[in-house]
Amino acid sequence: LLKYQPAFAGKDILDIGVGTGRTAIYLAPLAHRYQAVDYSPVMVERFRRELPDVPIALADMRDLSQFEGSSFDFVLASNNVFDAVGHDDRLQVFREMHRLLRPNGTLMFSTHNQDVGDLWDGPRLYFDHNPVTQAMLVLHWGLAWTRHARLQRFQEVCDDHAIVNDEAHDCGLLHYYIGPEAQRRQLAREGFELLEILDRYGAPVPPGHRAEHSRWLLYVARRVQVS
Repeated sequence: LLKYQPAFAGKDILDIGVGTGRTAIYLAPLAHRYQAVDYSPVMVERFRRELPDVPIALADMRDLSQFEGSSFDFVLASNNVFDAVGHDDRLQVFREMHRLLRPNGTLMFSTHNQDVGDLWDGPRLYFDHNPVTQAMLVLHWGLAWTRHARLQRFQEVCDDHAIVNDEAHDCGLLHYYIGPEAQRRQLAREGFELLEILDRYGAPVPPGHRAEHSRWLLYVARRVQVS
């Protein structure tokens, strides 16, 4: 965000999946107009209590028709929020982002990396010196394996992406995973030019690299005209 501050400072910002507002605290004061959205009524209510003067709407990122086209300069979708839907819905999300952004507007989003080295390893047991903490870790590990056994049959591997039951919420969810090159092609098809990829530590990912060390990646793209 510091690197790309000129893309949003003093401009119109849409912040998707804001939760309790950790990104809003930074972005809203810098924006000409800031708009937050979240799919969860519980999160929206919590956000309104925490940040009563900041606009937020209950909305589905697949259909943001309540907002006019070409009405934002910058869209942020952090914490892999685009990965919460399947492939067709994901493409619909990108089309909505393209509709909402002005020409040359910036889309910044994170997404899980299909090329990560330990993608199919299953739940991992973590260790701690505190015996109480260790007992909790073992409990969560057992719960994760139970859920993983139930949900792994829903996993999919396709030509350019995968649907994976990962460790989030003790393996209680399925998430969309895609590699850097496949994501670049997907963005190009939906009218975006990829500007940069950063790994989870903030280091640039050069073209052609798979970033096998990073479970998720941050993408920065520019809206272009669809031919």
